[in-house]
Amino acid sequence: MSKPGYSDQGFWFRLVFMLIYWLILNVSLTVFGILLLIVTAFKFASKEQPETLACWLTSVTAYIKQIVSFLSFEEEEKPFPFQPWPEAKADEQN
Repeated sequence: MSKPGYSDQGFWFRLVFMLIYWLILNVSLTVFGILLLIVTAFKFASKEQPETLACWLTSVTAYIKQIVSFLSFEEEEKPFPFQPWPEAKADEQN
């Protein structure tokens, strides 16, 4: 007879990391919202998009996607700082 999942030590480690990443996700969503408001204000005030802020916004979006994939058991690999920070690609910014 096999043991239930909660008797596995890996389950408890993942649960701890999931709780930590859930907190990080909430902070990341706040940062995303602030960056979104700043980029929107810049675009409203001028017709050009600030490239650096847009790059940060794309990077934070990729990071949030990594966290959600980990929390929903789609990925086993933990996001940053266990992986490199997701870089924004030039074709994703438009």
